[in-house]
Amino acid sequence: MTSFSAQKPVYDDRVKNILRGLVEGKTRDDLAKELGHKNYKTLDIYMKRKNFKWDREKKTYIPAHSRLEKQDLEYAEMTSSKVATIISLFQKEGADARTIAKRLGFSDHRELATYMKAKGYQWSSEKGNYFRVYGQINELEEPSTDTADPVYAKDELEEAFAASTPSRMARMDAAQLERFLPLLEMLDRNRDKLVDLIVPGSESGKVPRYAVPGIFVTKSVHMTNTLDSLVREYSKEKNISQRDIFAVALIEFFRRYGYEREIETLLGSS
Repeated sequence: MTSFSAQKPVYDDRVKNILRGLVEGKTRDDLAKELGHKNYKTLDIYMKRKNFKWDREKKTYIPAHSRLEKQDLEYAEMTSSKVATIISLFQKEGADARTIAKRLGFSDHRELATYMKAKGYQWSSEKGNYFRVYGQINELEEPSTDTADPVYAKDELEEAFAASTPSRMARMDAAQLERFLPLLEMLDRNRDKLVDLIVPGSESGKVPRYAVPGIFVTKSVHMTNTLDSLVREYSKEKNISQRDIFAVALIEFFRRYGYEREIETLLGSS
């Protein structure tokens, strides 16, 4: 069996610069020249050593471990004991979703399905179990659910979009286009932040730590049992205290929703 840890992508500074450059629209040849490589082929070799592969459709590098064999993926699933338990219980003959959900502390099978979706798994009626999904999960499937949303062909959607876009643009005059200039200027000002959101920095999930001035107080917060379960599980898996989790969450919240200056002043005084 191939070692999963050996296949984990390495996000060093050069890898981050390459991924950022591709997001910004640069070609592999451009990046190879900037970074001192002979050509894009040597760039590919470097990324391969860091456990990445080139994706022709996405026009970027993606983690190579997506090509691991089935047994390797099953081994990776064991990183979450709860996920592994759910999958193993569904493998048993006569497995019942409601019984499994109740046994593991979920209110019902729908809550279990929501949990598995959050962990990157989707239900397969054919397999009678959950399986790992890479990319976006478009709909939430649950055990014993037979209904499904209508599926449209990719070509039909692209054709409809191509037909409608020119006509909409043709009807827009200069005054209407001018309305979007402030939005475009805002996007340009925040270009680096947007790129940082798109380009993965690491799969290790490093959580920032802050030295916040002041004295510690006790504060009771009411939340659903599902959120409480996520906090406890994350704290255990990532070896971070619940106090630090809430501190980071509040700081990031204030920064994003109107208290950025206040937070910078608070942290700057520490």
